Amino acid sequence: MKVSSILSNDFILLTNNLDIEYSGCYATDLLSAAIKSAEPNNLLVTIINHTTTIALAVMIDLKAIIISENRPVTQEMIDKANDESIALIHTSLKTYEVIINLFQRGLI
Repeated sequence: MKVSSILSNDFILLTNNLDIEYSGCYATDLLSAAIKSAEPNNLLVTIINHTTTIALAVMIDLKAIIISENRPVTQEMIDKANDESIALIHTSLKTYEVIINLFQRGLI
């Protein structure tokens, strides 16, 4: 799936990476859990709005990150995501609502 298919009024792309492809999804607010259980090319859904989330994505080859619950995202995080070719998406939805939304739309 392409990141562009996720975008809507509820999901705003913050980076320049519209055509990145992902497969599958992992949701957690513990980055150590993502290290153990997320799979390469996954989309990560989290509330952790720090550049360490981008570093984690690089380390385990995640393609996109959705920051949920309207957590603020810094320009530093956006720049790092752009530098690493990781799509960064922002939403006001709660993490569980993101998963339900993506599932209902056939995106995960």
